This record gives sequence, C-alpha cells and structure tokens, in this order.
Amino acid sequence: MNMESISGFAEQALFWFGTVVAAASIIVKATPTTKDDAVLTKIVKVLDLFSVVNAKMREDKTKE
Repeated sequence: MNMESISGFAEQALFWFGTVVAAASIIVKATPTTKDDAVLTKIVKVLDLFSVVNAKMREDKTKE
C-alpha cells in the first residue's frame, strides 16, 4: 500500500463519516428526545478533531 492509496482511503472515510453525521443531524433535530442529541454531540466533537477549519480556529484562539 502506498501513501496515495492511504490518503485516498482516509479522504473517502472522512467524506462518508461527515455525510452520515450530516444526515444524523437532520434526523436528530426532527426527534423530540434528547438522548440522541447527546450521542450526536459526542460524534461531532470527534469529527471536529479532524477538521482543518476548526484546527485553524483553535490555533487563532491560542494566539490571542
């Protein structure tokens, strides 16, 4: 396995993970219970760890 195929796999995995989270967000907002909200919040926090945009925002906050 070369770096290009590993990079492609990681890109696809993050794309599908983000797609599932986006769909889950819509479903969670449509349900009246709060248990699913808590689970989705934890999943989104994990996804944020891999986000380039949020990393940039965290970096900017530490400079202030």
